[in-house]
Amino acid sequence: MKSILRLCESNNLTVILVEQNAKSALRIAHTAVVLYLGTVVASDDADKVANDDDLRRYYLGLVQ
Repeated sequence: MKSILRLCESNNLTVILVEQNAKSALRIAHTAVVLYLGTVVASDDADKVANDDDLRRYYLGLVQ
């Protein structure tokens, strides 16, 4: 993930990352889109998505 971030920053690139490891992906993302069975259930700043308790519990598997 850090390699992707460095590559984007050094080359002014945008990357669409499709990743099952939500925790890692949200650490480097600016924007996050959460899909459930092909339907968008959330789309916002990655920090907001990562900190939304309902999304964390039901879709991201990040229950603390």
